[in-house]
Amino acid sequence: MSSEKKITDKIVADAVAEKARILEEAKKQADSIIHKAKEQAAKFMENENVLSDAQAQKARDKEISAAEMQAKKMILSKKQECVKMVLERVREKLFALSEQEYAQMIVSMLEKAEKGEEVVFSQKDKQNAALMEKLHEKNIAVSSENRDLQGGFIVKKGEIEYNYSFEAILSVERENIEQIAAEVLFA
Repeated sequence: MSSEKKITDKIVADAVAEKARILEEAKKQADSIIHKAKEQAAKFMENENVLSDAQAQKARDKEISAAEMQAKKMILSKKQECVKMVLERVREKLFALSEQEYAQMIVSMLEKAEKGEEVVFSQKDKQNAALMEKLHEKNIAVSSENRDLQGGFIVKKGEIEYNYSFEAILSVERENIEQIAAEVLFA
């Protein structure tokens, strides 16, 4: 199993466990709100003998509906927190790769990237001996230019640049990642 797959599986397992805990907490809070709303509705019905049965039922239904809506909003908020947490963990795992894992990932990304004249890295990446060795083996031209990148690279093809930095990829793919994470976590 590749290190990327192991990392992904660990992230998903952690997120699923955290999701269960967060959803359980949100459901308890929601149940409490609904219970209080039902109690208030019952008291309202007892205290308002003047209202007709139809009006009392309407008021009760309105209280319960509002409480259920609030509970749904709370659960949605917790789900969004879970997805945000998954994205943050993906970012953390990417930046915590060993030099070997990082080098393998970059070489793999370069094979799928736009073919260019040269590849621009950060100064830190240029000091990664494993990465530079793999790039040399693949005859990939490394630019003398440095960029302030947290990971990844930029492919220069004349005046055109293709940004394959981790931040750019996460930013562009955020919606897809959120959708996949939501499907995995809440299916």
